[in-house]
Amino acid sequence: MLEPLPAEIVNADARLHVLHAAIRFSAHLNPENIADARAAFLSGAEAPPFVYAPAWWAQEARELLDGLVVPLSHPLGAEVAGAIAETRALVVALELRDAGSFERLAALADWLPEDDLSDEPANDSTTPPSGAMVGNVAADRMLATFRDALRHRGLLDWEVSWDSVLASRVLVDATRRCVRVNPAARFRDTDRAGLVAHEIDVHATRGSNGEAQPLHIFATGLARSLLTEEGLAIVAEERVRALSPGFVSRQSLMIRAVRLARTMGFRDLYEALVPDAGRGGAWQIALRVKRGLAEPGIAGVYAKDTVYLRGYRRVRAWLDAGGDLRLLYVGKVGVHHPIDAWIRAGWVSPGVVPGMWERAA
Repeated sequence: MLEPLPAEIVNADARLHVLHAAIRFSAHLNPENIADARAAFLSGAEAPPFVYAPAWWAQEARELLDGLVVPLSHPLGAEVAGAIAETRALVVALELRDAGSFERLAALADWLPEDDLSDEPANDSTTPPSGAMVGNVAADRMLATFRDALRHRGLLDWEVSWDSVLASRVLVDATRRCVRVNPAARFRDTDRAGLVAHEIDVHATRGSNGEAQPLHIFATGLARSLLTEEGLAIVAEERVRALSPGFVSRQSLMIRAVRLARTMGFRDLYEALVPDAGRGGAWQIALRVKRGLAEPGIAGVYAKDTVYLRGYRRVRAWLDAGGDLRLLYVGKVGVHHPIDAWIRAGWVSPGVVPGMWERAA
């Protein structure tokens, strides 16, 4: 390393990593009773009665984060401070579960929709399908596909496991080197290539490369990096010709749902989505943008799902302008980070770029 990192930065990053390793935030974000809550809602409840695992650890986590001292004058000190701030905002949101806390988290993480993104489906050949991407491939086959992909890429210390408390089909947990699969999910044949590119060749590989860097935030994610993370994953699906039909339409509808959820409760949001998404699709979208909230029946939003379309457009524009893909594989960084300068300073080193990018070119 050409320029050693100050001990204060390394120590704060290490303590932040310990917190991420101790708490699986997704287990507290997603409702534990999705099936029962849906049944109650469809039976006439104004909002699904979501039940969450209690965030009993929140106060201690806040105190730990508030006690971390980082020199902001150092470029990577500012990055560690940003990661601490985002983590604290998530802790508070899961502790209070109110609209204001989730709104502050979204603003800090750059999840709020941009005004120049249209809500209308455009340049897409199909309308969004209703339901949750139903296919003919069972979850156990997808789980085996992920295991094979990890092994073939030399990620031998990663595992694949079941996780029924997911609002999505798959989640990559880089902190624990784990790919989690919802056992109730169904997949399409094209997912076997598309989700390997998305989950393994982007999320898992960037996480693994980040572990080789001096700071843990390169494995868990720098502040405001999620748009790049998910945008690159969508570009990877596109490169292997497995991007699902109707992607732009679905994600435009998701952005519209996030906007509506900021002023609508669950029932009104659901009814507003039904004409475009169908009843199954409207439920899934409303679930994703209202999860985490103690009172989904009133205005409030978990806005993370705007990152897929916005991130795809941002990463595509960056690559089209001559951005070097290799820079994005030092870890979980964003296109806005001065990665080449960090490499020259010796603070990070280049990482492995999956061969799919060359094979798919």
